[in-house]
Amino acid sequence: MFKLLQSLFFSIICCSKVMAGEYQSRKNFFNEKFGSQKQLWVVGYVNSNLEDYIKDIENSFANGANAIVFESSDYKKLDAALAEIRKKYPKHIFGVNFLGPDEHLMTYKETFELAKKHNMQIAWTDFSGVDLIKEAPEVSLHEIDKLKPKDVFYVSGIHMKYSTPLDPDKTIERSALQAMGWVDGIVITGPKTGVATDATKAKKARSVIGDFPMGAASGVSAENVHDIRPYIDFVLVNTSISDKNHRINGEKVKALRKALDSK
Repeated sequence: MFKLLQSLFFSIICCSKVMAGEYQSRKNFFNEKFGSQKQLWVVGYVNSNLEDYIKDIENSFANGANAIVFESSDYKKLDAALAEIRKKYPKHIFGVNFLGPDEHLMTYKETFELAKKHNMQIAWTDFSGVDLIKEAPEVSLHEIDKLKPKDVFYVSGIHMKYSTPLDPDKTIERSALQAMGWVDGIVITGPKTGVATDATKAKKARSVIGDFPMGAASGVSAENVHDIRPYIDFVLVNTSISDKNHRINGEKVKALRKALDSK
């Protein structure tokens, strides 16, 4: 019996080391792609024309952004824009998030397809599938993992804005632990667009995931980023750094960059 328990104990320890190594590799993956600086990922709206997107790119990178993640609910328009953008900027760090309609919120297939086609370094989906919600059917996490391009950094959400959990008692800590097995970077948000991510929520998630990559994707601004800065590795932001048409303001990007770098 003792030998059996001893064998079981060592199996658990070895398994834990493998898991820790896997999770640590995600942090290494993050650092290899983006470096150790807190990442400012501008969200670029594909809602206009190429000239506007180029202005957004120039205003973002010239003022401290590390990447731009382009999003749209119009697949053809997003596809065409990414083709032109990548042609003009072959080495810049870009990402993509295809936004489906309300009846099709799980958009990993389209997002991965566009990321692979246009050599995007980042793929972002709002809903990771870790949390079961009323607004979308259950999906296979194994299918998502199988389709994910290996060289793309995949970030997705837990306890996301505009979603109603089937289990209202499920904690953010539990969701964060589960997400570690399926995404490269965890995304958390406030309750709606433009509303800041709760620092307590960020702290709770960070308390269980160690140094696994995590970012915030709502309401981040130069005025409030210091509240969540200790707990996050990246921010995805548009509202606080753009005008009413979502065009990027370089001075606001610079201010956020400064705040994000301040300790």
